[in-house]
Amino acid sequence: MLALASAALMLAGCSSTPVKTTAAHKTSSAPPSTSPRPAPPRRYFWPLTGLPASSASTAPALSIKIDNAPVARPQSGLDKADIVFECLVEGGLSRFMAVYQSHAAPLVGPIRSARPVDGALLRALHGGIFAYSGAADGEIAPAKAYSTAYLLSNDYDSAPFHRIQSRYAPENVYASTGSLRAEAGRHGGRLKAPPSLFTYGPVAPRARRASAVALTIGGQSTAVWKLSGSQYLRWENGSAHLLDSGRQVQTRNVVLMHVAVTGSGITDAAGNEDPFVRAYGAGTIEVLRDGVVERGHWSRPTVEAPFRFTSDTGGALTLAPGQTWVELIPATTGSASIV
Repeated sequence: MLALASAALMLAGCSSTPVKTTAAHKTSSAPPSTSPRPAPPRRYFWPLTGLPASSASTAPALSIKIDNAPVARPQSGLDKADIVFECLVEGGLSRFMAVYQSHAAPLVGPIRSARPVDGALLRALHGGIFAYSGAADGEIAPAKAYSTAYLLSNDYDSAPFHRIQSRYAPENVYASTGSLRAEAGRHGGRLKAPPSLFTYGPVAPRARRASAVALTIGGQSTAVWKLSGSQYLRWENGSAHLLDSGRQVQTRNVVLMHVAVTGSGITDAAGNEDPFVRAYGAGTIEVLRDGVVERGHWSRPTVEAPFRFTSDTGGALTLAPGQTWVELIPATTGSASIV
């Protein structure tokens, strides 16, 4: 009996089978794997209109001098410009500088001679390309001195220009934006794209309603802009200002810059002195867009400095994306009546 008990104890002590224990099931607390969010697509805008572009703009501004004498109307190509500057010239008339970048124009004209104001306007656009048809030495001197633009004159390089048969000289010089850009590309080297001249954004809070403006540039040049939908339509000396297509001149923004005008010492064959419109310095400004007007000040200490447009309520003056006409109104002899 004792032997049997000892044998049983020995068998129990030699067993190596582990004792199984039941543990609670644990779930993983690791966060689920996530992939990084894709970056939003980059947005591009044309610097001279604020409208969307498909890519970053590298094309230089192309500025073309277009006549506005009665015999020059109807003009071609003004509706394709991003910006149009209107400036006083001799005899109380006005002349345009049409600036192209975002659109091409198959026909632009009539192209006429340069004026002293062009140098400062071109410099604000980083130079670019400037097309004109002749100029006295004093008239083209500012553009040569500080515009940094590549100059294309019909008098010195007629290749990109042509004369149309339906008009008499000198109102018959025309070109396409494509021919002018191609000629500058062959000879002008690398030219800079323009900066944005304006700030684009919503209508300023509490901006005053304004549906029209009547302005005087010179004794022979008056114009009216009237709101129609989101555009302003133009009348010239009492008549609708039409293009050769029959379409009335219109724009999204009308900018009224009051500027100093001095003498240039240059006179035409009739004895009229060519005014020197100063597109630098400082002055008051009004912006008409979307049926309202916002008032402020502009400043540009030197031709090397950019324009700065400041609202009377603080901050930058804002424009609506789209085409802009800039009226350079003589501070002492011009006028602008906003209603």
